[in-house]
Order: sequence, then C-alpha cells, then structure tokens
Amino acid sequence: MNIPTTMRSLVATRKGGPEVYELRELPVPSITLPTQVLLKIHAAGVNTGELQAVRGKLGLFYTPTYPTQLGVEGAGVVVAVGSAVKGLKVGDEVYGAYIDKPMFVNPPPGFLSEYALAEERFLLRKPARLSFEEAAGMATLVTTSYQTWRRGLQLMGADSLEGKTVFIPAGLSGTGAMAAQTARNVFGATKIITTVSTRKMALVERYLPGVYDRVIDYQAQRPRDVVPPGSVDIMYNTQWDSMDDGIPLLNPTTGVLVSISSTPSKATAKKIIGEQRWRWWHAVLLDLSQLVYWWKLRGTSIKYEMVSGSLDIREDLEKAGEIVALGKVKPVMRVVDLGDLEAVRKGCEEVVYGKGGIGKLVVRVV
Repeated sequence: MNIPTTMRSLVATRKGGPEVYELRELPVPSITLPTQVLLKIHAAGVNTGELQAVRGKLGLFYTPTYPTQLGVEGAGVVVAVGSAVKGLKVGDEVYGAYIDKPMFVNPPPGFLSEYALAEERFLLRKPARLSFEEAAGMATLVTTSYQTWRRGLQLMGADSLEGKTVFIPAGLSGTGAMAAQTARNVFGATKIITTVSTRKMALVERYLPGVYDRVIDYQAQRPRDVVPPGSVDIMYNTQWDSMDDGIPLLNPTTGVLVSISSTPSKATAKKIIGEQRWRWWHAVLLDLSQLVYWWKLRGTSIKYEMVSGSLDIREDLEKAGEIVALGKVKPVMRVVDLGDLEAVRKGCEEVVYGKGGIGKLVVRVV
C-alpha cells in the first residue's frame, strides 16, 4: 500500500484553548513496536480530557510538550502492521482509542491526523453498517458507560437496572446520550430522567426516540422542583456542575451516585497517572478534595464513586464492541471537516466548555 511521507495533523502549538490549534504538515509515523498498527485515519473523535490537558488544566499531574498532536480516538483502515500483530491485517476497517493506563507515558497518538499509530489491543473491527464517522467516537463512550454502570450496579448490589429509576443530566451530550442508551438497552433501566437546555428540548426525540421517560428543561425548571425527592435509585453524573441537581433526587438510604466528571479518589488517580509521576502531596490534595463530596452527601447513606474509563481492559473493550455490533446503541454526534480549521476550533470550544454541542464531536479526516 502506498503510504506518503508527510500528512496533515491538528496540533496545539502552545498551552491554550482551541485558538492555539493549527494544521501542520508532519512526517507520517513509522511502526517502532511489533504490536503497533499504522492506520489511515478517516475520522477522529474529540475527548474533553485531552483538550483540558493542552489547556494546562492537568498541571498538577501532567504537562504536555508543545507543539503536541491532538486526538486519541478514531476510525480508519489498517495500512501496516507490526510483526507481532495477529488479529488485524492491511485493509481491515477498525475503530478504537489509544488510551493506556497509566496515561501520558507514551507520546500522543495524534488521531486528528491523516495517519496514526495504535496498539492492536486498543482496536476493534468496524461493523460494516457503521460509517467511519459513526464509529470514530464509540470506543471511549461505550466502554466508559458500560464500566460505569457496572460499577454502579456493584455499589447497588444489583444485577440490572430493571425496576430502577435513573437520572442522567445532559441527555444530548455525547456521554449522556450513550449512558442513557446503555442504561436502557444493555442494563434494562425502567425509567430514565434527563435534563437539556430549552433549545434542545425539541431535539431529544429526533436523536434518541423512546430513550428518555422524562426530559426537564433545566433553564426553566430545577430538577428538584419537578422530580419527587428520593425517587431516583441511581445517578450517572456527566458534568462537573450537575451533581448538586441530582443528589436531592436520590434515595437517601439506598441511592447510588456514579460520576465520570468529578475529582477522582487518590487510588483512582494513582492508576491514571502512574507511580512515576505520583507524589506524596497528590494524596493529600486528593483526600482533601473528597471532603467536598462528603459534604454534599452529608446526612445520607448514598454511595458515591468517580469512575475513570479504562480502555486498556481488553475484555471490557470487546464487550463495548459487542454492544456496538448488536446495534444496542447508536452514535449521537456532530461532524466537522479537518480542513475547516475554524469549524474544528468552534467544535472544540463546545467540548472544552461543555455547552452548546449535540453529541460527540467527530472530525472527518478523509
């Protein structure tokens, strides 16, 4: 297969937000490890964490080297394989995300480029019925959602969400939309409540028909004013500022709160950043930060845990792939072209600040 020597790549030129992103001509990466796969990227998903990292928001744990390539997730075609790759061959259509733990050890994979390297263990075969754009953002969303609900059920002491009422804020965000579909179609949730802005109220049934039982316009009503207190069994927290909306709704005795958008415990954080970067004062700061959640939950027996999605657990990634292949979930997304830098920047701004966008931001590369 003819592979060029250079490619277009989206990079953050220095610390900052989307205004510092530029398209640059860079060398096409070469396979250096026997387990690596070189992909011709067709589409890439954009994730909040990586954009916050290049803004310097993870400075206590990690500081990128600039310029840094962007993109840790995507879909494309295999164009070269390492000597130890057994399950994939040139020409295979795949999707996945190169997010290992501990994080930030390897150079950024740069999926927001025309070519990128990934380890075989992070890739899944793309179902033929899905376009590259549809598949590009699925690996992180589905794996994280599956793992988070599973942990919630463990805390609840239950095998399914059957008979349970679930609260998921931000129902048309990428994470919220996937959490809701997984709750309904994989774990059998009986009732799902969500919130969206006034502008998005009319869009919920278009994107996710039949998924939500109740949709609250959070700009017009507070959830606590329209949902009976204590009537929710479990909350899946998708945003940093939404936890306070859900806590009053939870059953104060048996309620469970799982979150993908809050400060991790020191044990979780240590797995994320690894022993090499871990410092004693990280533990002190993280222990202090947990007092915030203790205060929010004071006077209740609500069980709380922050969950960090782990795509390095192959069994869970394959389970996510099965969920996708069976059509139990569908992507809710918005698509921009890599060559339209202003559209890319605008879309990334919505990701950074968590407002305005519908679904996952996907960048079409080819």
